[in-house]
Amino acid sequence: MIVIWHLPVPQYMVHSIYDLTPDFFTSRGIKLLLLDLDNTLLPYETFEPNEELLKWLSSMTAAGIEPFIFSNNRGGRPAHFSKLLNIGFIGKAKKPNPRRLWEVLAQKSIAKENAALVGDQIYTDIFCGKRGGILTVSVRPISIKNPLRALRYAAEFPFRLAGKFTAKKVSHD
Repeated sequence: MIVIWHLPVPQYMVHSIYDLTPDFFTSRGIKLLLLDLDNTLLPYETFEPNEELLKWLSSMTAAGIEPFIFSNNRGGRPAHFSKLLNIGFIGKAKKPNPRRLWEVLAQKSIAKENAALVGDQIYTDIFCGKRGGILTVSVRPISIKNPLRALRYAAEFPFRLAGKFTAKKVSHD
């Protein structure tokens, strides 16, 4: 038997993180916002946060939502941006395995229903969030310059298409 909630189909789909407001998350009881770094918050080749990202993160914090970098990146990028953005992080998260996700929730004493994961990749970010039992939001990748990444995104097409039909709309009431 296939368990539908474990399929990597996002619950919400948006163009970018900037389509997500603090009200969107607070109205759903979200207190911890796990954020993929590369191609979700910033392009791979960027090494400094832009003003728009800083304002967006500040608006989340002001609303009582804790932004947290949750990245598979094995290098120093998660630590670098964590320091620049003054938010917590996990590198080498091993998504889609939800073990590290559950560890973060336990460390922060956050229930699954009070956490969300936002990311650009279906097979890592969204699948991890779905397997971990938290709210998932798919964003469109910021940049697809690398041919191997383009192939990966192409392989995700069936789940993105399914999401277009099943994902709930993000309203800005």
